[in-house]
Amino acid sequence: MAQRPEAKARRVADDPEGPSGVAQARVLVIEDDTDIRLLVGRELRALGHTVDAVGLAEEGLFAARATEYGLMIVDLGLPDGDGLDLVRELRRRGIAAPVLMLTARRKVEDRVAGLSSGADDYLVKPFALAELRARVAALLRRPTRLRESRFAVGNLVVDCDALEAVVGGVSLPLARKQFRLLELLARRRNHMTPKHMIEEALYGYDDDVSANSIEAHVSKLRRVLRAAGVAAVIETRRGIGYRLADGEPPRDG
Repeated sequence: MAQRPEAKARRVADDPEGPSGVAQARVLVIEDDTDIRLLVGRELRALGHTVDAVGLAEEGLFAARATEYGLMIVDLGLPDGDGLDLVRELRRRGIAAPVLMLTARRKVEDRVAGLSSGADDYLVKPFALAELRARVAALLRRPTRLRESRFAVGNLVVDCDALEAVVGGVSLPLARKQFRLLELLARRRNHMTPKHMIEEALYGYDDDVSANSIEAHVSKLRRVLRAAGVAAVIETRRGIGYRLADGEPPRDG
């Protein structure tokens, strides 16, 4: 099972396979209104994101400390604390993921306070879903730190911005989880990637992960790479993890 914080996040909606045109990320939604939480989660999932959702500031802090998120959406008014205080605490702890604040407060000084606390953008309730999508996309395009986004392993090129893996100019037919697995292995190329790290990258906290789920994803990815003639292999070290390295693809499974 994927590692979980003490207050586990609720996974929202079903998991469509296949990347959308939006850069994929793991998103944490901290919102106490159930309807809004489900609506935001459903919309983000439709864009291909992985969503963890909680209703309390304490749960949000646990989740943010346990998992690296590409974006956090934080309600200003939470039952157990102020969203501004939560964002300040996140920043104090060195958590740099962009933050989109949700609030019913419309005054300019409220928006200024949110931005001053460390938030990156502000969305006033009620909001149009089109605006939510636009603000999320804009924040995900804004780099929080310099990060390599294109990797070459053997004759394989993994382009994380384009959500594409290419061999000889031909894009590989990868489902979303397969691409995420390949991206993780490519980022850590020539280094072993532990199984628990792969689980955290592919699944939300409340997903049921069977004992052989990761092995099944690795096996499928190997078949795609082998069929495309990729001169790189996914090596297995039992009890440790997997590694993507230069080399000829194996002849058998």
